[in-house]
Amino acid sequence: MKTLFQTCMLICTLVVLSSCGFKDIDKRSFVVSMGIDQSQENEKNYEVILKIAFPSSEANEQGKNFQLATETGRTIAEAVSRIKAKTSNELDFGHMKIIVLGEKILERDIGQTMDWFTRRRDIQQIAFIGVGKPTAREVLAHEPKGERLPSNELFLFFGETGTESPYVTTNYLFHFRRNLEERGIDGYLPIIEVKDDIFSIMTMCLVKKGEKPLPLKDDETELFNLLNRGYDKVSIKIQGVKQHFILSIDQLSSSYQILSTDSQKPVIKYKVNIKGNIEESMVEIKEEKMDQYNQLVEQVVKKRTEALFKKLQDSHYDPLGFGLRYRANHSGDENVKVKEWQNIYDQIRFDVNVKANITGTGVIE
Repeated sequence: MKTLFQTCMLICTLVVLSSCGFKDIDKRSFVVSMGIDQSQENEKNYEVILKIAFPSSEANEQGKNFQLATETGRTIAEAVSRIKAKTSNELDFGHMKIIVLGEKILERDIGQTMDWFTRRRDIQQIAFIGVGKPTAREVLAHEPKGERLPSNELFLFFGETGTESPYVTTNYLFHFRRNLEERGIDGYLPIIEVKDDIFSIMTMCLVKKGEKPLPLKDDETELFNLLNRGYDKVSIKIQGVKQHFILSIDQLSSSYQILSTDSQKPVIKYKVNIKGNIEESMVEIKEEKMDQYNQLVEQVVKKRTEALFKKLQDSHYDPLGFGLRYRANHSGDENVKVKEWQNIYDQIRFDVNVKANITGTGVIE
């Protein structure tokens, strides 16, 4: 009798229980990329652009089978809620792999803008993030020829599963957010443009709270990525008075020390080791002059590196994390160390030492 009573109670409970929140795949709209622009009607509002992909049985049609859903709102959450009212399917952000911020968004409180992305549990923290020039809408609306999936070309750029270039700066949502919040290092983002109907990702900009973004030129972007990530299999231009050749880098590594004492001016000793071969030359290359070519490489890379560091110092940006290294190597109150580093960074001297090793002149003797 007791067992029968328990069974009846269980059946009654199951009847009144609501269904679970799971939605079938045919009732979902998959967001693959997202853009944030400043609203044209109200500068205080956001314009949110969602690129929604639709499955297709035809492989050649999948790249064009998407929809751009756009809405404005005082907050990103409000704009997304408005987009939901326009779509019959549930928005699924689990497949979103890239976030594009419009240029004007960087002039606002970037910390507030990023807050929504870091709080949502369905947003991948390993999503790529970049700047759309001039707007995020222009980047997301572009349809590259031969693209098999919506936004797949950008995935190939930043995921390095396709092209690998020192001009392409890859950054992730979690990394960018951490650099914004951490003291002693600043954030950076790639700049994405559409030129001649193709994507162009040649430059980057530095970003931190309360400051105007600092754009870097293409050669500065290339050098930053070489130092920051140690790219190999890339080429750099080496030009002197009588020599002009292209060096293909097989291996590049860098390290540094921050030396600061009360009696001496603080200095960062930065070491760069380069190993490679001559890929192309505008003048005749002679084997017996290999030492001269090594010296020229060292002079050119040293000059470019010191110029980049000086620009970062004058602009009060530290994307390489020198300040973070200083905090890690010194004990004491964190607030005191941060103030100390701010004073040191303004007057610190950079001592760059480059060691080049050209292993050959290619297959031509």
